[in-house]
Amino acid sequence: MKIRQWQRQTLVAVLTLASVMMVLPFFWLLSTAFKPLADAFNGQLIPAHPTLSNFSAILAPGSSAEVMRWLGNSLLAAISASVAVMILDSLAAFGLARLQFFGRQIIFYLLIGSLMVPFIAVLIPLYLEFAKFNLLDTYGALIFPYTANAFGVFLLYQFYLSIPKELEDAAVADGATRFQMWRRIFFPLSLPATATLGMLTFMGVYNDFLWPLVATSSNSMRTMTVGVALMAIGPYNTNYPLLMALTVFSMVPTLIAFIFAQRQLMQGIATTGITI
Repeated sequence: MKIRQWQRQTLVAVLTLASVMMVLPFFWLLSTAFKPLADAFNGQLIPAHPTLSNFSAILAPGSSAEVMRWLGNSLLAAISASVAVMILDSLAAFGLARLQFFGRQIIFYLLIGSLMVPFIAVLIPLYLEFAKFNLLDTYGALIFPYTANAFGVFLLYQFYLSIPKELEDAAVADGATRFQMWRRIFFPLSLPATATLGMLTFMGVYNDFLWPLVATSSNSMRTMTVGVALMAIGPYNTNYPLLMALTVFSMVPTLIAFIFAQRQLMQGIATTGITI
């Protein structure tokens, strides 16, 4: 009994230490965001002279950082891509899981195989394709590459396979078309999984850095992640409190989205078995 208690206490201590190590950088970031430049490297976790001047500076109308424009670009791309993924991936998964047609399994295996291809391998062809259609440095370049993905199709495909066939037979007996069957039965039943997919897509697109950096060139078309990187690379030195304030500001939308979608997200994770 004592051995089990000692093991439990050791486990709690190790997990507590790991939690502190994970949370400490976030607190340092938050603390630095409220420090003046002179106190940025004083080593104090709690600011001795807290100030909101860093946030005022990045949000000032005459600031070199177009924070609100970057935020709008990121939100537009993330929301548009999330909605498109939830609809297109759901339709594709429904067709592969419940419709019988020639080559269905081949298409599914090709989709699964595409998951093993790293994005960096298709970066140059994707760039050349968008350059050919004059879509670089446009909202299309920020949205279209994310509008469908194989992971979402695979996730919803597994869920649609678990839906009893009796529901499908009852819909057919009532004269429902395939689209009506998806819209009235499969999509509502898969809402937790679909909402999880939408939330993961939102966070992935909002936090993406490489493609927005390559696909955009003007300052007005940058996203928040690229904007933070531009702020980090100063001509002579880096204003770290200003950079941390911008980083904290960029985290707000994902935190708000997670708070409002937490219930659906947790339900979807429990239903599909995926982990973030």
